[in-house]
Amino acid sequence: MSPQSKNTRIENLTNRRVDLVVDEYEAAGRFNEQSSSPLFSVLPRELRDIIWEYATAPFEDQSQKFDENTYYYRPGHTARLKSHTALLLTCRRAWLEANAMPMLQAEHSYYYHREAPDRRDTAWTAGLTALNRRNFGHLHLFVQMFAIRSLNCDPGRLRKYFLETAPVEGDFQPRMLHVTLRHTDWYWWESDQPLDLHGSWVQHILNSPDLRSTHTFKLELETLDYKIDQLNAIIQRIKTFESDEKETHIVNGKPTTTKFVLVDRQDSYTWEGPTNINNGNFAPYDGKDKLKYHVITLTWKLTFPKIPTAFVPELRRARRIQEADITHPSLRIPTLYIADTHRHWIPYMHGQRGRLYHQMRSGTVRQLPGWAIWGRMQNLAVEVLRISQKQDELAEEVRRLQFVERKGASAREQYRQRWASEGSLLRLTDDPVE
Repeated sequence: MSPQSKNTRIENLTNRRVDLVVDEYEAAGRFNEQSSSPLFSVLPRELRDIIWEYATAPFEDQSQKFDENTYYYRPGHTARLKSHTALLLTCRRAWLEANAMPMLQAEHSYYYHREAPDRRDTAWTAGLTALNRRNFGHLHLFVQMFAIRSLNCDPGRLRKYFLETAPVEGDFQPRMLHVTLRHTDWYWWESDQPLDLHGSWVQHILNSPDLRSTHTFKLELETLDYKIDQLNAIIQRIKTFESDEKETHIVNGKPTTTKFVLVDRQDSYTWEGPTNINNGNFAPYDGKDKLKYHVITLTWKLTFPKIPTAFVPELRRARRIQEADITHPSLRIPTLYIADTHRHWIPYMHGQRGRLYHQMRSGTVRQLPGWAIWGRMQNLAVEVLRISQKQDELAEEVRRLQFVERKGASAREQYRQRWASEGSLLRLTDDPVE
């Protein structure tokens, strides 16, 4: 049985999510200190972090190279990206210190559209463990203009490009967001039309509440060398955009503001590629041996204007504000009982049908034919019966959940005692299984 299957079985028995202790201080007493190893007894933690970072850094796997004439082939993406994680299996002490590094450093590429074989999508993201989602590193969004033009800064809107499940605190806080428009992502690139960028979506990214625990935002724009003047004009316009300053974090018990600030430099590079992009023939490139690309990247860093020395760590999980819980009050329908002219007792709800009752009492309805009054009362009875059935269903669901909770409480205690005796890093969270 796989570890994932075992966890699912335990979650079904206990009605709680299974998690791992990932903090070395919380795990004290449950791992070997490795005091005989110079790695842990001599080197300080800061140097070990550099070792973990270097050993788990992503790289291009040359055994899985991409075709040069595809849409997605470009510098940094000439082959599948890979990370080595064998170091995490050496001992529990190493795992506790370095388990976040592979995800924090990994570059996960999402494509809308014209994707590479190593693409990620929202289904892949949803299948990650809660720990891995908390440790998102470099999210790279390759997006065509039409697929991002409608972006706004509503909560969760930017998040939907990467994760469509219901938001959970801390499940989306990437270290870096990197958005790239390739030459083939601009409008009408096939017919060599002038570059056109409506910058509202860039402004919305800077103001998005989804990004306020992210260290860096990069915008990368690519075009052909003979359009560099057009691109420079767009770049200068984007540089004028200002990020809103919003209260997003709690520091020492007090709300504090954050904003993205443009780094005072722009990065650029050039590269060459074939003219038959994706094995196609394009009239504007007739007679050319190669296409010469020019790429410009703008970078913004998240800052705390009121606390200049504060920052969101690059390789550590950033804290997020504890958002208020959203409660769903149980359905409660107050009922009264009234008698109609035929002396039948019929329950009714407050509201529109309550007004009918008051009209009857005041005499304003007495002029209606008896069949009309009776018809109305029959409709009311049918509605009340439907609501009564719904109440019964809800009551049955409450009884089922109470039974599951009582059954799960016993299993939870058994697993807690077992894991404590084994020194296991497994634990049960407070989150019930849906």
